[in-house]
Amino acid sequence: MLVLLQVVAVAAFAPLVQGSMKRLRANLQGRPGPSPFQPYRDLAKLWAKEALQPKGISPLPLIAPGVVLGVALTFAAALPLVAAPGGLDPVVDIIALAFLLALGRFLLALAALDTRSAFAGMAASREMTFASLVEPTLLLALLGGAMLGGGTKLSLLLTAPFGLAAALAFAAFFLVLLAETARIPIDNQETHYELTMIHEGLVLEYSGWQLAMLQFAEQVRQLSFFVLAAILLPGGAAWWMHLPWIIVLVGAIGVTETMFAKLRLFEVPQVLTTAFILAATSIVLRVLGMPV
Repeated sequence: MLVLLQVVAVAAFAPLVQGSMKRLRANLQGRPGPSPFQPYRDLAKLWAKEALQPKGISPLPLIAPGVVLGVALTFAAALPLVAAPGGLDPVVDIIALAFLLALGRFLLALAALDTRSAFAGMAASREMTFASLVEPTLLLALLGGAMLGGGTKLSLLLTAPFGLAAALAFAAFFLVLLAETARIPIDNQETHYELTMIHEGLVLEYSGWQLAMLQFAEQVRQLSFFVLAAILLPGGAAWWMHLPWIIVLVGAIGVTETMFAKLRLFEVPQVLTTAFILAATSIVLRVLGMPV
């Protein structure tokens, strides 16, 4: 029951977080911006529309939106919050979570290739290229933020002390978060410029209720990453003490997107490599037993 309540809470607030970030970014740039509740209206409008698909495709692009949404909801259920004592924590640990997220990415990229769109295929190639740096960094950052040697359960992130190793792990995870949620300077959710888009290119051939499912999945996934990032920050063993950090993260990303321009594609691996070095350093500090 607690797992269900946790998933419902994340799913209910995910569009609000997305709308609040758009509003904040617009305000920081001197524009009024849309209402924070606009994503709810957009999802309702798309859900009422017919989904069109290119001719001659396999069933994979038809299946992909449901699987991607299922992965996002499973991610939300695995968060070590109120559901940790009897939830998915023993099943979906840090390593399993990395594989779970990789499954959703792989299936969406494969579906984009199956649509036979040149731009979707280009975006799929970029997505998998950057994933080769994002996924190991994500794994090392979470392991560095946990009590190394005590296991790989996600709930260990709540009890791990915050120090130098945890700070480096969070810095690496923050860069991963920017990449996983398609944020500037890694990617841009607002663009449809074919030469630069990554995430938007993957869903370029989707429409109607299928596009609504994919957008909702990304919003749930985004909020889940925010919650996981907040858990890496100081707050003690009580999960609710970490939640105010989500507001800080939303503001930090809004400022980052305002102050920085989108990087050129060949510069993105440099940022992700830096994140990998930070995550690996946090692991080394844990192994050496440095004060944390």
